[in-house]
Amino acid sequence: MKKALFLLIAVLLTACLAVSIGTAEDRSPADVRTNLENAGFLVQDGVLYEFDTLRLASEGKVLTVFGNNAGSAYVILNLPPAPEQDAAPGDPERNWDPELPTAYDDPEVENYPENPYFAPAGMHFKLRQDEAVVVITKLPDPCKYWSFIVYDMFSAVMEGKDYSTTQGFFKVGNERSGDYHTIFASVGSPVNLLNAKHDGDSPFGTETVIVMCANSTVRDTVLAQLAEAGYPESIVNVMEIPSGVYRVGLEKGRDTFSLFGRISQPEDREAYEQYMKGLAENATVLRVTPKEEVEEAPFPVAPLQARGSGHHETEKLVNAAENLDTIRKNILDQYKDEYDYEEFFTTIPFYDGITSYLNDMNAQGDVHDAAYLISGDFELKSDEDFVVVYGVNHAYTGKAHYFNAVLHERPMVNGVCTIYDSMLSGSAGQYIGEHQDEAEGYYVYKMARTPVDEHTAIIPYATGNEQGRYYGVDNGSPVFILFRVYLDETGVGADYFELVYDRVIVFHKKSK
Repeated sequence: MKKALFLLIAVLLTACLAVSIGTAEDRSPADVRTNLENAGFLVQDGVLYEFDTLRLASEGKVLTVFGNNAGSAYVILNLPPAPEQDAAPGDPERNWDPELPTAYDDPEVENYPENPYFAPAGMHFKLRQDEAVVVITKLPDPCKYWSFIVYDMFSAVMEGKDYSTTQGFFKVGNERSGDYHTIFASVGSPVNLLNAKHDGDSPFGTETVIVMCANSTVRDTVLAQLAEAGYPESIVNVMEIPSGVYRVGLEKGRDTFSLFGRISQPEDREAYEQYMKGLAENATVLRVTPKEEVEEAPFPVAPLQARGSGHHETEKLVNAAENLDTIRKNILDQYKDEYDYEEFFTTIPFYDGITSYLNDMNAQGDVHDAAYLISGDFELKSDEDFVVVYGVNHAYTGKAHYFNAVLHERPMVNGVCTIYDSMLSGSAGQYIGEHQDEAEGYYVYKMARTPVDEHTAIIPYATGNEQGRYYGVDNGSPVFILFRVYLDETGVGADYFELVYDRVIVFHKKSK
């Protein structure tokens, strides 16, 4: 019922934006290119493709997995350098490919420095203040959640600042490009299944256009050329980069940007796999650069929809404090004779994108659609150790369209084991005590090497893993649990002050 209501809201929201538009047969990406070239732009091709971080990490091709949401998929945009910008060289010893060169390089003109290199080449890029990126793509087939979001990916290292105690810090770049570090901070609001402009009457399987830019004059010109090619403004999503905040430009020390997509829990696995396989071929990605630089026309900072409804989720939980205390006591009573334990009460791990950016902090791929909670670090010391996650079922209270708990390993921050809210029914019954009629508002679930009971997710090993080393984790490695709470009743991530924070207990088998 909740799912049907959620999708109905999505359809109604997008229907309100719709106007009379032609069919896909009436539209042509080739005409978009022609129109833009005739309007005075240089146009280069990019690509949209699946970004399998675990596979790339296992092959030694990336430095970090960026805290992947295990079980969800990522889509990423890859662009060539701007006209008159150097391409970043790769690293053959690490099997890192170089960036492909720009299609427009006048040998008489001194080039801008390359992007600081980070594999895979082209996943992050600088933007001239008057450039735009155009993406024409089919949307995913029915799934629990999808979104696209712009990130400020890397920012120049501040002169004289000590980053030695900054969690997750690493440096990329060289003397030519300058030294950079990870920001990975969301820019504005995501385009998602609730708010996207697209053709048709569904946010699934239909066509959409994304325009990413930092100049309102260029935006207007691009929109006009799209409309002329059959893509009206009613299906175009503009992702604005306010250049008064972010350091746009091609010069040394300017920020780099990325566009990421997320897809979670597809209904039809075969259809999802076909979508991913055909994405690079079927999607159109264009880097659009005016031949003559356009005067700056910056965007203001767009308001984000405020988190929170004013209603704490305990409003739907009659005996919240008593039930949580009972659950905790019964979990400990069940295992404490044979196990030592560590107990973690979760905290907020990072801040929203613009706050992180302005504080020169790593936002770790945040998105305004979600609230995040994190445990402390711990280790699995033996195959008999296991993890218990428990707390309030945020989907039951309306604070999540979906939420999950993911086991991550440091330092690559690879997610390897996931528990979704769809798995939780009946899991708290034996622990809640006398208030059995309230059990569906809570959950208790295990992560272990072998099943502890029917409510157990299996933790795969890294060593010998047929998929690759970073699809699993071995005993003795530092790990943590990250909770993601996606889309509350307001249509964005829940307010942290309206949530009951999830909890973690790690049980270690006592020595005999």
